[in-house]
Amino acid sequence: MNSRLNGRSGTPRKFRHLAPGILAASIAALPVAGQAQSEPGEWAWRATLYAWLPDIEGTTHFPSGAGGPTIGVDAGQLIDNLDFTFMAAVQVRKGRWGAFGDLIYLDEGAARSRIRDFTVGPNQSPAGVELDANLDLRSWVLTLAGTYRLGDAEDAATDLLFGTRMLDLEQTLDWRLSGNIGELELPSANGSSTVSGTNWDAVIGVKGLLRFGRDSRWLVPWHLDAGAGDSDFTWQAMAGVGYRFDWGSMLLNYRYLDYDLGSGAGVNDLALSGPLLGVSVQW
Repeated sequence: MNSRLNGRSGTPRKFRHLAPGILAASIAALPVAGQAQSEPGEWAWRATLYAWLPDIEGTTHFPSGAGGPTIGVDAGQLIDNLDFTFMAAVQVRKGRWGAFGDLIYLDEGAARSRIRDFTVGPNQSPAGVELDANLDLRSWVLTLAGTYRLGDAEDAATDLLFGTRMLDLEQTLDWRLSGNIGELELPSANGSSTVSGTNWDAVIGVKGLLRFGRDSRWLVPWHLDAGAGDSDFTWQAMAGVGYRFDWGSMLLNYRYLDYDLGSGAGVNDLALSGPLLGVSVQW
C-alpha cells in the first residue's frame, strides 16, 4: 500500500543533488582559522526552545502490496492533528572548540475518507464503497556535533561542524473498507500496517551568524550541512532573522530537512520544510 505525504516534486527536492557541491564551495570560501579573533577561555552556553511547523513531503511503501489512499499533510493539518511535540537545541563553546545538540520530537496524524457511488446490474441498483484511513507518524530527529570556530569578527561568526544525525521514524496506517448494494451491506474489511526504522548518518557542514544594526542586535543565523550513512543522502539548510536582547534572543527562521532513504526502505524519502520560531537564552 502506498501512502504519499504531500508528494509533490519541487525545487527544494531537486536541489538535493546540488547540496554537496554548494556545501564544499561554502567551506572553501570561508576564512581560515588564523583569521579568527582571539577567544576568551570561558565556557559560553546557549539553550533554545523553538516551534517548527513543517510541511511534510515523502513516500512510504507499506508492506501489504495493495493499492491505497493518497494522504496529504501540510502545516495547517499538522497543527490540527498534533498530539505532542518537543524541540530544543543546546550549544556550548570554549575558545574555538564547541559542541551542540538539536532534538526534535513530532507525534501527529491525519485521516482521510473516500466514498464512491455507482450502479450495478441490469436494474442499475445503487451501490457504494467507502474507504477510511488513518495515518499516524512519530519521529525523532537528533543531531550531535562538534564545532570549530573558523572566523569571528564584530559583525560575523562562522563555525565548522562535524557529527551525526539520527532519524527514528514510525508510520502506522489503519484502514477500513465497507460498502453496500442497495440496502444490502457488504462485509467490511480492515487492517493495520506499520513501517519503522532508525538511521544514523555522519554529517559535516557550516553554520554562522551575521550581526548588524545598533549594537549589533539584529542577527542573521544560517546553517548548511550534508551527510550519509544508513541513508543514501541527507541535507539540511536554515536561515532567518533574529533580535538580541541582554538575556538572549528571538529568532524567526526557515528550515528545510531532506532525507533520501533509498528504494529498499519502507520510507523512500522524507522532506520537512517550514517556518521556525525560537527563543534563546545564553550564559
